[in-house]
Amino acid sequence: MHPLKAITALTLACALVAPPVPAAAAAAAGPNLRACYDGKCKFTFTKAVSFRVSSTYGLGRVYVSKQHVGGIFDQDMVVVRAPGLSSSLGEGARGEFRHGNKRTLNFRVLSITDHGATIRFEG
Repeated sequence: MHPLKAITALTLACALVAPPVPAAAAAAAGPNLRACYDGKCKFTFTKAVSFRVSSTYGLGRVYVSKQHVGGIFDQDMVVVRAPGLSSSLGEGARGEFRHGNKRTLNFRVLSITDHGATIRFEG
């Protein structure tokens, strides 16, 4: 093959390869909350989210948000809610929800920033 044709073919092949999706674009799409159905997931959020969990927890839907809690705390906290249950947690704190004799849903706030927070649900 002629060297000029080889270079042209190589250039064309490189142009056709799709560039990788930047991490920021993937994060902008939001967390995959369907993965939380079994009660085990980790995600970062920038706005309030909710997701369904398995009926083995007896909770139905879990709501997660970041809020500024004034008073004696005066800090940003992650608020986790489910029907009849609520927990406000600072960075590094752990919480759990248990409804009757159903399974316990454990969770931990991994980080809180000005833009959002990261939480892990541990089942």
